[in-house]
Amino acid sequence: MRVVITGGSGFVGTHLTRALADSGHQVVVVSRGTRRRPRRSNVSFVKADLADSPVPLDVFSGADVVIHLVGIIRERGKQTFRRINAGAAERVADAAARANVPHLIHQSALGADPDPRYPYLASKWQGEEFVRGSGVPCTVLRPSLIYGPGDGFFTLIAKLVKLNPVVPIPGDGQALFQPISIGDVVRCHQIAIERGPDGTVHEIGGPQHFTYEDLVLTVKRSLGLYRFTAHVPVRAMLPLAYVMDKVLPRPPVTPVQLRLLERNNITRLDSVMRAFDFQPERFTDNLGYLGDY
Repeated sequence: MRVVITGGSGFVGTHLTRALADSGHQVVVVSRGTRRRPRRSNVSFVKADLADSPVPLDVFSGADVVIHLVGIIRERGKQTFRRINAGAAERVADAAARANVPHLIHQSALGADPDPRYPYLASKWQGEEFVRGSGVPCTVLRPSLIYGPGDGFFTLIAKLVKLNPVVPIPGDGQALFQPISIGDVVRCHQIAIERGPDGTVHEIGGPQHFTYEDLVLTVKRSLGLYRFTAHVPVRAMLPLAYVMDKVLPRPPVTPVQLRLLERNNITRLDSVMRAFDFQPERFTDNLGYLGDY
């Protein structure tokens, strides 16, 4: 198939591009950046900033599938949730409709919700609404936290554990998460491509639930390091998080991310088996990659 991936140079996109190319698909990566380009003869690249410009229609013409991965977890300057998570989805869905794309796979996020108290999740919900309202046959995936080489969440926890004798736990650390491996997310995309559009929103997560504190302790054990943990009230962390968000290129935590720790981010433990008919990997068995960060 001819598969177009928007946001294909990001974490999920690079893994997915390699897997699809190795399976024999012709892959077109649409991205505003040029780093992390998988080198394959059947992979081509189109540079485009979907936050500002309409999608070049010729890129989507003749595509069997378009996979939309563009998204941000942190706002910075003009890169806002509304422009990226929602606006880019709107432009992609509109272009897919005009190009008569037969299948649009949209990667959203577990917990997507119109509640304005959580602007990241609200923007993900808006993006889904644009896709569903476009008339393009679609499939929507809502993964929980994704782990694997190159992720931005667990590698950061690993760095905090390595560099600090005391690791802070925001609040009570009891919000629940359901990490899913990048390999399993890629496999869900591949199966969705093969079966075609189903018009369904699929919430996907791994086979284990963890509190945030459990995640930190699990990463700590996987690294073989002894570290103290200390609970810090979220309100006490917010001013520092706000400052770091403004002055650091890659802050360890942002105010938006702190507020997301107030909510559980889980679905059914058998979600992948029910939707895609395979058993996902266990988080606790697959953390060897963190030693490289």
